Amino acid sequence: MSRRDEPPDPGTRLIDYPWVVIRFRCHFCERGGNSRLAACVAQFGRFATLDRLLHAFMSGCPHDPYDQSRSPPQKYGRKCGAYLPDLNSGRPPDHPPSMTGLSLIEGGKADMLPAEPAPVERRRRVGDADV
Repeated sequence: MSRRDEPPDPGTRLIDYPWVVIRFRCHFCERGGNSRLAACVAQFGRFATLDRLLHAFMSGCPHDPYDQSRSPPQKYGRKCGAYLPDLNSGRPPDHPPSMTGLSLIEGGKADMLPAEPAPVERRRRVGDADV
């Protein structure tokens, strides 16, 4: 099995990255974006890891933990929440959902809802005569 058949992890090199789009997101702020694999290879080189790209994405954050010009992070201070949502995922980010194929759902005809409502059973009152 080659490295391109496995889901990507932080140590995956760009040359082994299996998809065309690399997505970046942040848990805390609105920062995020998509980058083409070819553009990342042109800027960082084909042997750069996804972890290095994530550090480059964090460098624009005011809460960057690797920025030496800031004061050291405080115990309960905010840290950068940057992440790559497609790490350890088997589904490509640039694949339309309609192309993922059909999925089998457990159950069958007995689990379906009835097409017509069932007849309502009326309860009789105590002391009513048989009708």
